[in-house]
Amino acid sequence: MSQELTIAANGTEFRVLIDGPEDKPWLTCLHSLATRAELWDDQVEELTKSFRVLRIDARGHGGSAPVQGPYSFDQLAKDVVAIWDHLGIEKSAVLGLSMGGMTAFGLALDHGSRVTRIVAADCRSDAPDFFRNMWADRQKVLEEKGIEAIAEVTIPTWLTEETRNQHPDKVERVRRMILDTSREGYVGATEALRGLNYKSRLSEIKCPACLVVGSADGVHPAEMRSMADQIPGVKFAEIPAAAHLANLENPKAFNEAVCAFLAG
Repeated sequence: MSQELTIAANGTEFRVLIDGPEDKPWLTCLHSLATRAELWDDQVEELTKSFRVLRIDARGHGGSAPVQGPYSFDQLAKDVVAIWDHLGIEKSAVLGLSMGGMTAFGLALDHGSRVTRIVAADCRSDAPDFFRNMWADRQKVLEEKGIEAIAEVTIPTWLTEETRNQHPDKVERVRRMILDTSREGYVGATEALRGLNYKSRLSEIKCPACLVVGSADGVHPAEMRSMADQIPGVKFAEIPAAAHLANLENPKAFNEAVCAFLAG
């Protein structure tokens, strides 16, 4: 049973979940846009064999306060550090997916003394025009049609057709997380995505790093291979039969890749 806490940090309130033995090193798990700490439910059992696992609902998401944006990745990284400070965590490994992976880059680059290693999954590190425009379009969809419409346009890009056809439970799980996202959280976080700007600094990452990507995640496999070329000593893993939420679609392969790196 997870320990659930509400923590006041960096000017707002966060819901966090803690699992695993108190004598293990910390691992912090950071979810994507429009999900929540429960995105990592399929990883907790494996991860707690070696770590004390902290899962955070990002600002405006899940059970965290629906604070007004815009947000930035500098702010999202500082949120994590403030939560660490509150809990007395000196150092932690970081596992992040999509927005969470981008936040992991910010932690490694700007708070490197607190980070032991990072895994960044299904993410990018910059915001070219097509990316910025996509999020502006999604903001318009939210404004005009509501969060249900966001779920309808998002799920086909996050889950493979096979998963959507054969695993309605996973589809409903993702839909529920999207619908639970506050308007403030979605708009604020998409503004952070539109301002993403870590690509030119990837070579400065000093801690051990691993990039993980679903093989069917659109442009991300090629983009993340390009990013891997810039990070010294990086490990790279491609997860078969998975799109954007690789940890949810193929948890067995995802867990094996991540745990192998974290054990190193």
